Amino acid sequence: MTIGLTPSWWSRQFRGLAVGAVVIFLGLITALVRRHQPATPAPQDEGDDDARLVIVHANPGYVGPIVCAECHAARVHEFQGTRHFRACWRPEDGPMPHVFDQTTTYVSRNPGVRFTIHRENGDYIQTLIRSSTAGERRETWRIDYIYGSGGRADEVYFTWKGDTLHELPIAWLGPQQCWGEQFYDPLDPGDFTRVTTVRCVECHFTWLGHVAGTENEYRRDGAILGVTCERCHGPGRDHVEHHRRHPHDRQPHAIVRPRQLSRERQMDLCAQCHSNALRARRSPFHYLPGEPLEDFYRMNLGDDRESDHVADQVKYLKRSRCYQHSEMTCTTCHNPHRPQDFSAVARACQKCHEPEHCRDRDRLPFGVRDQCVACHMPQYPRVAIKFHTADDQYVFPMRPHEHRIGIYPAARLETLWNHLRQSPVESEQHEADRLRQKLVDHWQAEARRFQSEYRFLSAIGAWREAWRFDPSPQTRQRLDEAIAIQARIDADLNAVQQALRVGRPRDAIPLLEGILSLKPNLARAHGRLGTLYASDGQMSRAVKHLETVTQCDPDDAYGQNMLGWMAYVRGDGATAIDAFRKADTIMPRTVEINYRWGLALLLLERWSEAEERLRFALEIDPNHPGCLQGLSQALRHLGRTDEAIELARRAVRLTRSQEPEMLLSLAEAYGDSNRVEEAIATAEKAKALAIWKSPAIIPVILRRLDEWRIDAARQTPR
Repeated sequence: MTIGLTPSWWSRQFRGLAVGAVVIFLGLITALVRRHQPATPAPQDEGDDDARLVIVHANPGYVGPIVCAECHAARVHEFQGTRHFRACWRPEDGPMPHVFDQTTTYVSRNPGVRFTIHRENGDYIQTLIRSSTAGERRETWRIDYIYGSGGRADEVYFTWKGDTLHELPIAWLGPQQCWGEQFYDPLDPGDFTRVTTVRCVECHFTWLGHVAGTENEYRRDGAILGVTCERCHGPGRDHVEHHRRHPHDRQPHAIVRPRQLSRERQMDLCAQCHSNALRARRSPFHYLPGEPLEDFYRMNLGDDRESDHVADQVKYLKRSRCYQHSEMTCTTCHNPHRPQDFSAVARACQKCHEPEHCRDRDRLPFGVRDQCVACHMPQYPRVAIKFHTADDQYVFPMRPHEHRIGIYPAARLETLWNHLRQSPVESEQHEADRLRQKLVDHWQAEARRFQSEYRFLSAIGAWREAWRFDPSPQTRQRLDEAIAIQARIDADLNAVQQALRVGRPRDAIPLLEGILSLKPNLARAHGRLGTLYASDGQMSRAVKHLETVTQCDPDDAYGQNMLGWMAYVRGDGATAIDAFRKADTIMPRTVEINYRWGLALLLLERWSEAEERLRFALEIDPNHPGCLQGLSQALRHLGRTDEAIELARRAVRLTRSQEPEMLLSLAEAYGDSNRVEEAIATAEKAKALAIWKSPAIIPVILRRLDEWRIDAARQTPR
């Protein structure tokens, strides 16, 4: 494995943290390709518990709907019937799907994997059973929370493992009335559960205490499930306390009244979750109603359905002429306090549009003349939410309404077809057949267009639409062909992961090249291939692929992050900082990006800036050993050696005194504080570990030991 560092660079960087970081690069370069997201902190049991800071973001005053009901009982009771209220609920709050009444076995498409789902002693249970030559392995989980939509789409289940929250592999698909499996890597030796990220929690809880620096560690005490009153009206503690003290005060105190907000701030309330506001700029649950949402989240820039993490209704609504030429907001059609009344949506259209405004009205059958939503806000397959089932792949259970209100010829055809095919009149039946064929032709053309753009999930969605109108073997064959391409891409990505897990990164290179031959615009594959080329010394190829990442996906910071790291390793701090700044623009408030940015500032000896950057990184993750080590380095050079020693000690304790680079940094801090004996003792420990963990830094340790021993000899009285 070649990095391409010159001897002169090594000689300039022997002293301090940069050496350790360069050595660490050899190990990180493979680890980084395992996931597109930056590395996560070590679990609690991998560090010194006394050194680990547990910082839980404070509840800003959320009290929950039960407290709101003290004065607003009727409104809260009505609200409890909404899907917002049930964005997250406990099984005991029900209802649960009837299939839990008996034990069900779901046999995965992946060999040797099956699941059982049942109810036992009042608990709802999922069990993973993996068969291999070594025998059967079982993992059993209790379902603690459900995300769902009242049976209209999928219900996803979650379990607590200690204080960490995980998403379970099997979900119930309401429209299909069957079990579906989440996308997991069948080659992974783990249990196939997924961490429940903070951004996921923010859109399904009103409040859940998050432990800073962790992906999915939370404190359950005080959790407020669902999207309840305070997500739009703001934390209610001060409001409640005031009105308890002044029960006759009829003026609302210390609470947000959304109708008094500007139009943009009203839209922001919904955009908290109904937009692609995925990248947090502040700590979790920090946004409060009335603030500009853009100050708290970066909006994703991806502009196709495959990039939509959510349905992104706000983005598409704002593209509508109806929105642009009126003062409408989401609440024009949706009453947030009541269960959805779909007839109210049609009535909302009539607030601005008279029936005669529809140019087609006189040509439409009487039965469809007022179906504004069906023609102008058609349903579509939400391809970003997908499952495998026992007999199919890439099933999209959700069919939300298009929120870019517009003219959709295919939607008009389908609305007419739905009406005419129920007619007993033979001529209308013939017309329905003609419309059906036009719809088949439309969706087949759409599917071919998507495939030519390498958007295979969208193509699968379009073929499924065609199959709705033409469930023939020929259409199913075309659908299966599109599925096979996407399945091969996903299987090869899993094979890449496996090659890295078993320490054979060179085997991953042809797999990634094959993936890109099928889907040349897959940012994830370009990022991983670029990193592997870098680890193999093919720097020009690495740079080409890493630069392509953001060209393919403007919301993917991986390419810039790795380009910055490569620049840092070759000693080009200025270029590294520029790349990390770009990565931070894409993915703000990410500990690894800010950590590496801090390292680049250290490289340029910009000590005060490095201190600021690394302190910010530690706000994100107070237990990041590398940030503690780097900050210690900066403080040493700023003459604050006592602080430097304490930070270096924490880094050593968090890594259980098993990382020679951390021990060397502590020894350096002791040496700068003229505590020479402690420096020598710590460096000896670093040397013993480095022999088998990081042999490249042994010359550095030996040189420093020689210096400190000379200093010790000078200090020894003769």
